[in-house]
Amino acid sequence: MKLIYQYTDDGTVTGTDVVDDDYQLATGETFTLPPAGLNTPLKYNRETDQFTGADQPEVVVSGPAVSPSDEQKLLMQQDSDIAQLKALAMDQASQIAILSKGSAK
Repeated sequence: MKLIYQYTDDGTVTGTDVVDDDYQLATGETFTLPPAGLNTPLKYNRETDQFTGADQPEVVVSGPAVSPSDEQKLLMQQDSDIAQLKALAMDQASQIAILSKGSAK
């Protein structure tokens, strides 16, 4: 089972769904997971295969890049781990629902 994100023509994310592993994406769907911590409403860009959040500031390149501190790196890793755990939990809940339906018959 896989999680898909559904979006409109302008990229606004409208929902999610859990589908079979061999599912073929339709127009307006992606398997790409958004990074943790984005504000809603989410927008998906088909060309870059990336999500953005409503309050995400525009990146302005005005000088040399600043490396994140060790604490910031740890927080970013934790955000990523949490997003992956949420996706796994949704997948597991879907599998439980499917199994529950089968045992009810």
